[in-house]
Amino acid sequence: MKWNFDFELSALAFEVLLLVFYFAKRHLPTKKNRYFILAMGAGCICTAMDMVSGLLDTYWKAIPLELIHVVNVIYFLALATDVLLLFIYILSITDQLDVVKTPLFGVYCVPYLIMVIMAIATPYTGALYYFDSVKGYMHGPTFLTNYILNTFYLILAIVYVVVYRSHISKMHLYSIVILMVLLAVGAVLQAFFFPWVLLTNAFSAYAMCIMYLSLQNPDLYVDKETGLFNRDGYAEYLKELTGSGSEYTFMVICLDNYRSVKTVFGEDKACRALKQAIEYVRKSYSDEHIFRYSEDTYIVLTPVKYDVNKSMESGRKRLDSGFVIDGEHIRFSVVFIVLPYEMLDNNIKRTQSILDYALKSVDSGLKGNIIVDEELITSSKRRNDIEIALEKSIEKKSVQIYFMPIFSPITEKMERVEVLARIFDRNVGFIPPREFIAEAEKNGSIISLGRHIFEKTCEFIKEQEPDMYGVGRISVNLSVMQLMQEGMAEEFIGISDKNGVSMEKISFDIAEVIDTDKDGIAESNMKKLAAVGAEFALNGYGSGYSSLENIMKLPISMVKIDRTLVISYFEKDSMLLPDVIEMFRNQKLKIVLVGVETKDMARRLSVMGCDYLQGYFYSRTLPARDFVALMKKSVNKY
Repeated sequence: MKWNFDFELSALAFEVLLLVFYFAKRHLPTKKNRYFILAMGAGCICTAMDMVSGLLDTYWKAIPLELIHVVNVIYFLALATDVLLLFIYILSITDQLDVVKTPLFGVYCVPYLIMVIMAIATPYTGALYYFDSVKGYMHGPTFLTNYILNTFYLILAIVYVVVYRSHISKMHLYSIVILMVLLAVGAVLQAFFFPWVLLTNAFSAYAMCIMYLSLQNPDLYVDKETGLFNRDGYAEYLKELTGSGSEYTFMVICLDNYRSVKTVFGEDKACRALKQAIEYVRKSYSDEHIFRYSEDTYIVLTPVKYDVNKSMESGRKRLDSGFVIDGEHIRFSVVFIVLPYEMLDNNIKRTQSILDYALKSVDSGLKGNIIVDEELITSSKRRNDIEIALEKSIEKKSVQIYFMPIFSPITEKMERVEVLARIFDRNVGFIPPREFIAEAEKNGSIISLGRHIFEKTCEFIKEQEPDMYGVGRISVNLSVMQLMQEGMAEEFIGISDKNGVSMEKISFDIAEVIDTDKDGIAESNMKKLAAVGAEFALNGYGSGYSSLENIMKLPISMVKIDRTLVISYFEKDSMLLPDVIEMFRNQKLKIVLVGVETKDMARRLSVMGCDYLQGYFYSRTLPARDFVALMKKSVNKY
């Protein structure tokens, strides 16, 4: 039989080129990559031996039969090994590589062992091929068995991909499906339609090319600016280390003044100084174990153990000493975060949560080194639990609204009320608003949470009609993030219209937003809501910095003075309260004093010229049922 080598020749050149390109670039030291290289190498050997054996089989009369047998046996062994390695590679993609260590993998290897035995025995048995004295090379009686056994691994790989598809991204899933289809098509075409054309390995090469481009392209994991592995590479390698169960070193290097350096010295000089800093880090640690997590954060993640304290000390000295760029001395302020292996577990999400919590501590201004301990892990777990509970509460719309009455010192009646959110989770218990509100603002869920609270408020007004009991407006807190959303005003107006609730019954409590409202979105939303009757109150004046000039730029008709200013007045720590009240009265703004706790405070504050009083003296925060009872009681009382 005379074979056509055209497809195999181009396939071999293709495979060799892929390997050359792959090794020319940096790639992650993961088992998935190693099995890909092994499968590619076995594929190259298989393709080369297929052509060599085909050539020798064609001219079998002029070549020693023993040499022909050796080459053919090597080809069949390479083919069997290539298929097995490809299956193991699929296991690595589906995160099921641990199967290799189990007895089940021994069962999976039975077809491979059968193919190996058949290949080695064929020169004596003629099972896979034999040489006819006239026609030369001929397929043996069990030749198709080789295809059947290879198909076993193809089907087994498909089963794993289907069962564990949740472990694979959509793009990777599509790539694997295409790979399987190409391998099957190549085998069927050669076995049944074009037996004289060597096609199987050509289709295998095309399939591996797809895997290279979609799954194994080293460029996907390398940061272009620094040449280090990027955040995706970090995630991939962390998964490898946690899955292996072996100890590893996890150290984070945060250049916490990098943004300031860019502002002061310019981006070009800052980048050049950063490159020198990275070169130092590269010399100090293995290049393949350093990851750029963000612009100013770098992670050393390695199975190699070393003296972390000594490493941090030397690193701090070098970075503190600075780098001379065009005659200017640029220093980096550095914070090290160390996650000791004994403090971690094999849960990648947990490890990531601990890292994020530690990085937020750096962002909040924490200096020095952070060594992860039980206390930090407990805090991180608490934050993670709150995040899950918050997400669940928003999804199930189980956030409860409570009410804080606001009284008029003139009529001594409840005329307004503030809505406050409460979350109770079965696993976490009661979560204070300061915790879940802060988390919602960090992860962006404050937008959904705020919408949900406003919906519940409108539903309450529709059902209970609080204006019948003298409650003119209900206050709802709005975050800066909500106000900065385009279309927010239209959305809230739509919710109120849906429930038949006039915006004249709503007051929105906001923080100062002028400084962050670059595009005027927040101010536009406020004006649209005010145009349909909504009122705005500046919340928490006195608890932080607020500019009177900025306040006057917003459509605000009320100021809520924080309890810290009220309490400090009665404790004689500050006597600013009367002056602050007078200032806002001159601006024709209504005033609410928060933090009224005793009858004496209520009496003295009533004569200061404020419009409303709020605090525990009048009522604690109440659930809806108790608040309705209080409204009815107030009406009956008067």
